[in-house]
Amino acid sequence: MTADEVKVFFANDHFANDCAGIEILEVAENYAKTKLLVEDKHKNANNVVMGGCIYTLADYTFALAANCGDQRSMTLSSHITFNSPANGEVLYAETEVVKNGRTICNYLVHISDEKQRVVATVDLIGFRG
Repeated sequence: MTADEVKVFFANDHFANDCAGIEILEVAENYAKTKLLVEDKHKNANNVVMGGCIYTLADYTFALAANCGDQRSMTLSSHITFNSPANGEVLYAETEVVKNGRTICNYLVHISDEKQRVVATVDLIGFRG
């Protein structure tokens, strides 16, 4: 899929778009950048962004990058490291491709806030089929 086709296809991802409110900033083969404006609905009882919300942002950003091109990918395995509390007003997710194989791909997704503080890093392995 081209970048434009990826955006159209993922417009049907109602959880990421409608519920979470994730905005696509950039999409290219093996690369994506997204943005989340933090609202009260994203926060947990400690008044910081819920870990599941941060993971959703990372997984969605991975999906955009890994599916822009000739192959379809889905998450096979992932590991998230929370580096600091997400208590800013904006979160950004950006992909870095580690391996882009025929059947397996590996991406790192970096989550940061508007002050460029690293909130989390997510290592995602994708299956291509």
